[in-house]
Amino acid sequence: MDHPRRVPAGPTDIDRTALPVVQDVAVTSIRWLFGVFILCLALLLGLRVVFSDLQAELNARSVNERARLFIGEEIVRGIQGIEKDLYRMASTSNLAGLRRVNLSIEGQMEKLRHDLNVLKQGGTVRREVQLNLEGRDEMVREVAYQPDQNNDRHVMELIEIAPLLDTLGEKTRELEDILVKSWEFQEREDLQGFFDLHVDSDLFIKHIPPYFERIAENANRLFFDSSEQLRKLETALQLQSDRLKAVELSLVVLVILLTSLAGWLFLKRIGQANRQLANSAQDMRIAKDAAERASRAKSEFVSRMSHELRTPLNAIIGFAELLEAEPLAPSHRNYVNLIGNSGKHLMELINAVLDHAKIEAGSMTLERIAFDLHIAIDAVRTIVGDRATAKGLEFNANIDPSLPRFVVGDPTRLRQILINLLVNAIKFTAHGYINLCIAREDQRMIFSVRDSGIGMDAAGIARLFQPFSQADDSITRKFGGTGLGLMISKELIEAMGGAIDVESAPNVGSVFRFWLPLREAASIPECAAVAAPSNPQETLASLVAGRVLLVDDNRVNQQLAGAMLNRLGLSHDFANNGAEALRQLASADYALVLMDMEMPEMDGVTATTHIRAQEAARGTARLPIIAMTANAMQEDRERCFAAGMDGYLSKPVRLATLHTEVHRLFSATPAS
Repeated sequence: MDHPRRVPAGPTDIDRTALPVVQDVAVTSIRWLFGVFILCLALLLGLRVVFSDLQAELNARSVNERARLFIGEEIVRGIQGIEKDLYRMASTSNLAGLRRVNLSIEGQMEKLRHDLNVLKQGGTVRREVQLNLEGRDEMVREVAYQPDQNNDRHVMELIEIAPLLDTLGEKTRELEDILVKSWEFQEREDLQGFFDLHVDSDLFIKHIPPYFERIAENANRLFFDSSEQLRKLETALQLQSDRLKAVELSLVVLVILLTSLAGWLFLKRIGQANRQLANSAQDMRIAKDAAERASRAKSEFVSRMSHELRTPLNAIIGFAELLEAEPLAPSHRNYVNLIGNSGKHLMELINAVLDHAKIEAGSMTLERIAFDLHIAIDAVRTIVGDRATAKGLEFNANIDPSLPRFVVGDPTRLRQILINLLVNAIKFTAHGYINLCIAREDQRMIFSVRDSGIGMDAAGIARLFQPFSQADDSITRKFGGTGLGLMISKELIEAMGGAIDVESAPNVGSVFRFWLPLREAASIPECAAVAAPSNPQETLASLVAGRVLLVDDNRVNQQLAGAMLNRLGLSHDFANNGAEALRQLASADYALVLMDMEMPEMDGVTATTHIRAQEAARGTARLPIIAMTANAMQEDRERCFAAGMDGYLSKPVRLATLHTEVHRLFSATPAS
């Protein structure tokens, strides 16, 4: 058998409290800390981008200045090469050598003009160095240069160098003419002309060094200025790099400080939040304890009121039931029926209020046992069918043949749900029909209650399933009722893992449909095959071989239970409390004990405990004990069985119920 499942209580205001203050503080602090971190990170990245752009610009200018320095070096090398070739030309002794030197000078002059043009307009300068190595004859280096359009500080040097190069070409041609004439005088053996020309040649050679010095001065100024500019750029670049490092270090320190500050503030707020949490937790504990005390007080009050109301109702309903079997005048029989029906109605109201209180307190317990679905529906049909017939309504109950006969669930609560829905349908149906249908859909069992009653509009449906509420206040005045039945049914269905919905239309009728996850039972319950005997009086008298001890402190209950036992053909004795019952059991033998729970001097639970202890000590047979009490809570039933009782009857006790319980015990264990 599956263990009973307790229905949890609904959420309270305390349960819904989620410490919003603490959460807001934590979220705000985290967002603030994250915002500071993102701001500092963005600032750091932004400054790095700015400084990177500046550094890239300085690097580009530095590269460009190195290119200009390289061009200056090339100009100086070219001038030095031309000067060297002029001296070579002066010492040349034949025309072929003169042409080779002349070509070298012209090539160098052309490269000088190209390099000067690059300095003016930009371009590429190429240097070729002869290596004379195996596999590699020369090494080539190229640089690109782009002049600064806003800077013309080298214009003078360029202006002076260009005409000097033109003059240098004239000087080269002049020296070439002198050499050619000298060779002609030698061929004619004109010594006088040769020596006169030699004097001109010496004079020409003497003027070359000052001329090249002027060119070299301009080139050196250009080279020096480039070197200085490069040095300044490298200094600025280093300064910029140092500045970037200083700024980055400052930002890192700032981030650390801000993070530390944010962390400190965060910890401070967390401390405040923890204190608020502790205070809130303390307040919640106090409120929770107060709520639990109030809930316990409410449950105890409801339980006590249920007990106090059931005790007189037990007499009212019980004696009314006994009177119905007596020969009465028609008017007297009508009065007895009215008394019995009124008592039953009041009992239904008490049960509804008790169920509602148990659900609110979370103490409603559901069984999970195997039971016969057809028997459960037949019991509902028997109860509801008489009411429908009395009102002139057609009542039908249809079960899908494919449904399993034995299922696992709570048969008592299933019957309660169906009876609530069907009685509700009968109440609001003046003529027509009431249909109960049970079918299967996937793994769920579908129950539907359809009527042809007054129906409801959408607003009325929205007000259903509320405690002490009906679709319309006028309905309460016209039809009566508390409105608890539907709410209790809905909560029981949901507690059993199902759901309920409603379809309705005014003056058409309503359909209450719910489903439950009732699975097929793995085995047939043992009590399924037990059938009631045809003659209960003779059967009980033959089964119960001895007297019955009725233990109850209420004289009216004693008289009622005694009359019922007499009706069942069972002889009996009375005991006013548990202590008196123990004394009577010690002096006489009894076949059965009917035990009340709450009695003065010794209650029924304590008395049962003593009886079971004495049986264990003496090794005697177990005496059947049935609780017959006005304590109708589930925990009361559990206390009775835990103490060692064998059966349980809640007041008001019906004659048929008493017969069934006694028969169950003695048919399962025949008297010896």
